Amino acid sequence: MKEPPPAKNFIFPSALFILAFFSAALCSCSDDPADFALTQCNLVLDWNEADKAPARRLSVFAEMNSDVRRLESMSVKKDGYFWTIDSPLVFQANGKRWAGSPHLEPPPEKDGVAGVFPQGQYIVECVDAAGKKADGIFTLVYNADLLTGNADYALNLFPSAQKRVAVYSEANELLYFDIRRNNWIDDDSVFKSVKNSSFFRESFLIGNVLCLMPKIYKNGEKSDGLD
Repeated sequence: MKEPPPAKNFIFPSALFILAFFSAALCSCSDDPADFALTQCNLVLDWNEADKAPARRLSVFAEMNSDVRRLESMSVKKDGYFWTIDSPLVFQANGKRWAGSPHLEPPPEKDGVAGVFPQGQYIVECVDAAGKKADGIFTLVYNADLLTGNADYALNLFPSAQKRVAVYSEANELLYFDIRRNNWIDDDSVFKSVKNSSFFRESFLIGNVLCLMPKIYKNGEKSDGLD
């Protein structure tokens, strides 16, 4: 099977699916075999530059019925492509236990064109420490025009989408994540309202597509040390 680059296992800021803040406490140990209630995915489109097409990645997580700490690996399969998650990110939030990765790379570039996540049904497989397996599915559907449009195009395509604002410190620490406050009439008012803020970005969710708008920096300048 064709295998894209390996999954990068880190929590990306602004991810609506992973929640802004979550508990690190996990459930007690159990001998239950691998089992999960459902899978959830987001195609993440990240406009690092306003006038260019977005970077793309896939966030895939499974809500586990069994002990997530017994999980050894996960895999995602679609149309001959195979993504391996050797060290799934595991956490508990709102009483639910999750495992997966927020960053699966797209298929390899072909003929100079960036790889595209195929639409349709994907298969997710979980393997626990005893080698027992559990399968699940999710369906990915999106507007393909988003892959080549700039940030303004995305905003104009979904003008009524509810946007959320993620505000960060210079150290990339998430300080605020919610809808824009009524008194935030311009960019400067955001920075004045959130102490120690350095930059922010807007995001919105359309179906299972998470759109991340370009970063807006305090005084319009990018601070040293930020990506």
